[in-house]
Amino acid sequence: MIKSLLYIITAISFIASSEAKRLEVLFLGDNGSHKPSERFPQIMQGLGPRGVNFTYTSDPNCLHDGTLEQFDALMIFANIGQITEEQEKGILDYVYNGGAFLPIHCASYCFLNSMKYVKLVGAQFKSHGAGIFKTDIKKPDHPIMKGFKGFETWDETYVHRLGTNDRNVLQTREGEPWTWTREPGKGRVFYTAYGHDQRTWGNPGFHDLVHRGLLWAIGEEKSEEFLSSEIPNLVRRDGDLVPNYERRPEPIKVHIPLNVKDSLKHTQVANGIDVSLFASEELGLYSVIEIDWDEKGRAWVIETRDYPNELKPAEQGQDRIRILEDTNGDGKADKAILFADKLSIPTGMCFARGGLIVQMAPHFLFLKDTDGDDKADVREILFSGWSTGDTHAGPSNLKYGFDNWIWGVMGYAGFNGKVGEKQHRFGQGVYRFKPDGSELEYLGRTSNNTWGLGFSENNDVFISTANNQSSVYMPIPKTEYDRFEGLDQSGSLPGIDSNKKFFPITPNFRQVDVFGGFTAAAGHHLYTARSFPKDWWNKTALVNAPTGNLVYRAQIKPEGSHFVAENGWNLVASADEWFSPIYSEVGPDGAIWMSDWYSFLIQHNPTPNKGRGGFDANRGRGNAFESPLRDYTRTRIYRFTAKGIKPSKTFDLSQKNPDDLLSALQSDNMLWRMHAQRLIVESNDKKTFTPKLKAIIKNSKPDEIGIAGGAIHALWALHGLGSIDHETVELGLGHKSPGARRAAAAVAPKTNKSTKLLLTMVNDPDHQVRKDVLLAISKMPPSEEAGKTLHSIRKDNFILNDRWLPTAFQMASSRHGAGYLKAALAVSVPANATGTPKAVEIPKENLIQNPGFEAIDGTLPKLWKPRTYSGKANHKIVSPGRGGKGYAIMIDSDSGADSSVYIDIKVKKRTTYQLNAWVKTEGVKTLRGGRGAQLNLHALPDQPRTAAIKGDKDWTKVSVTFKTDDRGSVGINCLYGGWGFATGKAYWDDIELIQIDAGQGPDISEDTESIVAANLYRHASTVQISSVLNHIVTKPTKLGNRIKSMIRAPKVTVKETKEDEKSLSKTHQVLKLKAIEGLKFDRTNLEAKAGEPIAIIVSNPDLLQHNFVIGNPGTLDKIGLSADSIITNPKAIEMNYVPEIDEIIGSSKLLDPGAVEIIKLGPLKKGKYPYVCTFPGHWRIMQGYLNVE
Repeated sequence: MIKSLLYIITAISFIASSEAKRLEVLFLGDNGSHKPSERFPQIMQGLGPRGVNFTYTSDPNCLHDGTLEQFDALMIFANIGQITEEQEKGILDYVYNGGAFLPIHCASYCFLNSMKYVKLVGAQFKSHGAGIFKTDIKKPDHPIMKGFKGFETWDETYVHRLGTNDRNVLQTREGEPWTWTREPGKGRVFYTAYGHDQRTWGNPGFHDLVHRGLLWAIGEEKSEEFLSSEIPNLVRRDGDLVPNYERRPEPIKVHIPLNVKDSLKHTQVANGIDVSLFASEELGLYSVIEIDWDEKGRAWVIETRDYPNELKPAEQGQDRIRILEDTNGDGKADKAILFADKLSIPTGMCFARGGLIVQMAPHFLFLKDTDGDDKADVREILFSGWSTGDTHAGPSNLKYGFDNWIWGVMGYAGFNGKVGEKQHRFGQGVYRFKPDGSELEYLGRTSNNTWGLGFSENNDVFISTANNQSSVYMPIPKTEYDRFEGLDQSGSLPGIDSNKKFFPITPNFRQVDVFGGFTAAAGHHLYTARSFPKDWWNKTALVNAPTGNLVYRAQIKPEGSHFVAENGWNLVASADEWFSPIYSEVGPDGAIWMSDWYSFLIQHNPTPNKGRGGFDANRGRGNAFESPLRDYTRTRIYRFTAKGIKPSKTFDLSQKNPDDLLSALQSDNMLWRMHAQRLIVESNDKKTFTPKLKAIIKNSKPDEIGIAGGAIHALWALHGLGSIDHETVELGLGHKSPGARRAAAAVAPKTNKSTKLLLTMVNDPDHQVRKDVLLAISKMPPSEEAGKTLHSIRKDNFILNDRWLPTAFQMASSRHGAGYLKAALAVSVPANATGTPKAVEIPKENLIQNPGFEAIDGTLPKLWKPRTYSGKANHKIVSPGRGGKGYAIMIDSDSGADSSVYIDIKVKKRTTYQLNAWVKTEGVKTLRGGRGAQLNLHALPDQPRTAAIKGDKDWTKVSVTFKTDDRGSVGINCLYGGWGFATGKAYWDDIELIQIDAGQGPDISEDTESIVAANLYRHASTVQISSVLNHIVTKPTKLGNRIKSMIRAPKVTVKETKEDEKSLSKTHQVLKLKAIEGLKFDRTNLEAKAGEPIAIIVSNPDLLQHNFVIGNPGTLDKIGLSADSIITNPKAIEMNYVPEIDEIIGSSKLLDPGAVEIIKLGPLKKGKYPYVCTFPGHWRIMQGYLNVE
């Protein structure tokens, strides 16, 4: 048997079989200092191309909940301190009954309360040093070691204890057992002490060792099956010009494209999910840019050959829309019907008004089949104005909305046109328009190029942008802000992506910038059916990442009225470098359907040149560089289905039978509910549908996750029919489903009676319901009673501690401003009042949890987390702490690092605190401007910090006093290095946070009063305005004195005059700088005189986003390294990618294409001041110097 396995592992060519067998490995990590979630992608890339699928979890309950039975092997790389009896039994049963177990490195110091686990592994970690070494192979003839050459790496030098006698030691390091195997029961264990950090996990030798250990551990039978199932080699060819933006030593060569079967052999699908082909180039398909499904459940596809550079005149294009049908029920399309051709770069479509609305810049078209032959015989322009300057930055993702409008997103190319009677001009963002094209609204700006839109089942709106912001949330549309003075969207819609990385399973992915992150994210459809596991329902957003050859799962999690998108890993990823998912959505059967563009080259711009890409290329009409590598001969549509779960019931709604429509309206698949809603609204049959829709609202019940889809869509259908009445609103507001209550609030008629109904809901326990209720109240007729009620809840912490409720509250209060202000004036302090307010007693307890690090989880204190900005650092608990007792946290680095251990603490707004701590150092030295060991506070503008300690110092107390802003939390950092590097050992203990004044707390009363006063003339009647002014005059109060000047009639609008160069030149030295194509500034040297103010006019005529950052002399590397580390900061875009370091003396916002900003600098001393663009991936190329003489 050993001889057989030796052959298997070392064989060069394998026996082919019809289907590839990929191995499934469950990877159990944790949130500890070894950062398993960061090592996981490295092993995916190392073994993914070899046919090994990895699934990540940090939940040890996977050991006993039935999960293990789904996998060929279990890998543990974690320091989880404790194991329960059930978990212990689960892992032992799995291994002893034949399972493969691969504990790696720190897994030998996991589950410290279980001697059975220690015995299973074969030993327990005792201590370590560190260094660069190569181990000795002791059993060269063992199947794992046969032909293995070993490798050299930096790693921790583990020493073990409690070693079992039955270990088969394969490698040693200076005599210490290093890699071994065990065979407990019917199972097999492979352990290696390798694997502390990325240096080993990224080493091909480590990948080879783990791969060999895995094949041995799963046993000969599974190994033979796996290796006899051929995964074809990627055969590469010479002669192609492949852009080398990543600056690899050698550009990647193009591999020959694969057929569908072989491509899937290189592809990993999420565990528990099956994939099947629906259609491909065998049906004549080419470059499918979007899929949608009609009311019969048929798939419609947009196919393009003109994209990206061949924009053709009307009726001359090569693109088309076809209907794909599976006529024999085998799951594959066998019939294609041409609906419309001679199109040119259509980018989206949506069913409406009995036809199809198609995005095809510069126009939106309406196509319709009037004679039933499935061919468009009506082709009309709905409206125009969409830019064609960049074909990947135009309109996309048309969707029929809950509100019976059509929604879409737009890239930076922008819109400038007339819709109805109104002229519009806007750039990237989200918009909606009426299906007849009579009205359009711009709803919100996004931060960069945009190609993704999705609705939740509760009508939450999500967006994806292409670059480094894969999930965006629209909480309140711009149209709501526009109704109120003093309130605005404040720039771009908020990103909610807590994870900035994507996870390819091949190292050969190609990008222009934001390396390792999203650079071409497309789509944001949520899983809105019930044919996948429950944790997908209305939570998983599908983000296509073609430059990473994958579809990412963003797990949407509510946080009050806000959301956060957490890492859900991948739905699918491929080592086939042509695999390019660009569109994924739930189909009529509840499956996820995906369009694989299948082209080796997916990147649009910038155009390569010798300095950036390795060769000079030409730019085409669509602003994409021209290349023969853009393939139009292949495309694939796949369906992903969950094992063991029934598909959605499908319908044929083409006959518009009322019973069918009402049944579909209650489907568990939102696709059918939305079709039914649209067809009911388009029928305009109020008599038939109104009573039956009301009955659905009354009788529907929430499902397992609280969704009552039938009730939600029934309310919006009634709204579309114009049949909403107060009785129905009251019924909806009383529904058990929060989504139904939200819909009822949104569709309520604009009447005083609706106001009274809505006011009963201002204390609803659901944050989103409360937000939508307040927004609905903000549209009702002005009411003094409403204003009084709103004033009574102004200090409700449910509102004040939320992200968006304060804004919605201020909108509602401003609409009903007269009542609000009269209630506020009634309780205000008289104008002539004297004396001081009663002092507020301030509690003096320490607000830090686990301040002395006594509660431990593995090698780290509970609640505290490690974070490294740059360099390499170790974080761990040590004993004793201060005073020779307890524990302390230690950070150390040999090579230098900027790192921390941090905790997030809830605080009161606008309140003063004091932070105290004890710090000790041993041999701490600073590099690159580092400061040593200290504490600082994240999330505050000036990042308050204590004194920094370095050298050799015994325990020293450090303190800092700071005042919070309007944020409800701060991050407290035990900071090592700090704006630079440190080496040596630093210790922290006894962290203390004390509130030292009463502050204003989370009270927005003063701000609200000002906003309400400023909006009084906009929303109140003349009588109401007079009554407020009369109250101010006749009953003088301090509030009245403060706001009376704010209550004023609207001024005549005067065109704002921007500061121009001529006026600037009177006070400043004026310099000009442009960001140009190729990631360059047009000037790498600017000249200025010392001692005189400087104004730099920075413009961005390029088609990518850039910024401008200038620093003190000698700080270029410091700024650049800080820019590298900012990419993973969830607030990086809000920060305009500008690092928060003292060395920066001036910066711009993130400049969109065409934007201009003036950066003013005070008089400077002589010197060379570096300037750079710190957008991710740009600074090393895009830089220059301001020479001051």
